Amino acid sequence: MLEILGYAGSVLVAVSLMMSNVWRLRWINLLGASLFMVYGIVVRAYPVALVNAVIVAVDAYFLGLLAGKKDYFSLMPVASADESLLKGFIDYYQADILRFFPGFTLRGLGDPRCIFTLRNLMPVGLFVCEPLDCERLAIRLDYVIPEYRDLRNARYLYSTQAGIFKEQGFRELLVRTGSREFETYIRGLGFAAVPGEVGSYTKKL
Repeated sequence: MLEILGYAGSVLVAVSLMMSNVWRLRWINLLGASLFMVYGIVVRAYPVALVNAVIVAVDAYFLGLLAGKKDYFSLMPVASADESLLKGFIDYYQADILRFFPGFTLRGLGDPRCIFTLRNLMPVGLFVCEPLDCERLAIRLDYVIPEYRDLRNARYLYSTQAGIFKEQGFRELLVRTGSREFETYIRGLGFAAVPGEVGSYTKKL
């Protein structure tokens, strides 16, 4: 059991170092260090226990700072699909974008509406949609860079700022999922499966 405890701590610490999201990194690292601390106490390896106790305290401190941090959100509509920031953003994150939206390209869209989500004035997300008719919008891309995937951007866009779609007369959002991870994400935002259409989801505005 002691060996399992030690191995579990090792795995969690290693996994935490693979996290791009700082919030997840801190939580997983804290859990791994906690297991190592207990392991050190039980086997009387007190230097190991002490070092990991310090790591737990540091992780807890920074998690407290992150929890209390007030981010400033805003939206920045893109006037043209040819704008350099838009093209540069898509080019830079293309490989990661295609993980969730296989085959995505702006060139294949007839009338794309592109909106950046800004977090503390930094573009961290890109939302691309296209009208299906006067009341329905099809989501072609809903992408957030890895460091900021904590759902706060999505809640701001779909809840706080949903009025921007209503003002244009739209009453429904539709999306087709291209990955299991994105499907879990979209369900968590209140989208419901479209009966008889596998991978299709809808949300009323």
